[in-house]
Amino acid sequence: MDITQEYRLHKYQDYGTLGTKEHIKLLRNKESGQICVKKTLAYTQRDVLEFRKRNHSVYFPQIYECFEEENEVILIEEYINGITLEEYMAGSPLPEEEATRIACQIGKALSELHHADPMIVYRDLKTENIMITTDGNVKLIDFNISRTFQKGKKRDTALLGTAEYAAPEQFGYFQTDNRTDVYAFGVVFNYMLTGHFPIDGIYEGKYKNLIQKCIELEPSKRYQTVDAILAELGMHEEGQEDEKASWTIPGFRSNVIWKKMVAVVGYIFILYMSLTMEFVEDGKAVSTAMQWVNRLLLTSAQIMTVMFACNYRGISESIPFYRHRSVVVRVISYVVTWFLTIAAAVILSVVIESVFRL
Repeated sequence: MDITQEYRLHKYQDYGTLGTKEHIKLLRNKESGQICVKKTLAYTQRDVLEFRKRNHSVYFPQIYECFEEENEVILIEEYINGITLEEYMAGSPLPEEEATRIACQIGKALSELHHADPMIVYRDLKTENIMITTDGNVKLIDFNISRTFQKGKKRDTALLGTAEYAAPEQFGYFQTDNRTDVYAFGVVFNYMLTGHFPIDGIYEGKYKNLIQKCIELEPSKRYQTVDAILAELGMHEEGQEDEKASWTIPGFRSNVIWKKMVAVVGYIFILYMSLTMEFVEDGKAVSTAMQWVNRLLLTSAQIMTVMFACNYRGISESIPFYRHRSVVVRVISYVVTWFLTIAAAVILSVVIESVFRL
């Protein structure tokens, strides 16, 4: 490691091991105060890391720094604020709608890897490696055994994977490819819907045939791509959520009771504050009609701010500031959005009043 890399690494304060994994450390950036994660990986992961560095995705932790040593790579990446899918389930199956929503996001994450050039096979899809963030979104973590697909190779060099989720080819029969992740997807989906693995019983609902096709022992009999699975789940080509799930308002998109309670209290507060406010002009109350116009505009502005902050239907995904790695930048973005929506409401109020003379 050269002097420049040592200086960059010195910017981070070590907070110790994260969980029980010795190769993962919790760090704090001394300059920005941001919490992040340090991982020490085998040099064989270089191709996968290069892809992740080039392609920022909402489904993977963002890579901040990457330092190369003789036989390993030191990685500084985003700390995911959330819990694993295993913890999220809390020992119980998920409702079909919620499991489908999460499965669709997992499928989109795998699709991004499979469309890489060369293709990246995740190879370790399991509930412990799927994070559910505090806003209910999915991120895949732990790319330790991911690999790029190599044409002409008959089988993998090492036999890796978690037994309950691993496809037969991960035990040396064939080379792993995207269909290996398809198999694991079926196992995870069945686990979300039933609370147990397919060997103990396949889900008996409407996704039974889909799951069975995912976990065929012969790769040629499975879905050949995760895109085909997403299509069957009712997804659009651009990878949006199915219509029912995508229109669910923030706070109710996940099966978390405390989030629903907070959402109810928040929406009641917004409605009460906006619909009881009295508006005056030149020291006198405006007309009854304009009172209600202003109240409705204020309510709409507040709700719109919530939609942006919660990325409702992907409304803020294309705006870089909302996905910035700095919490401060994201908070400032939300505050600016609030001011802009209020300003828009004021302007619209003036226009309405001038046109209709209310």
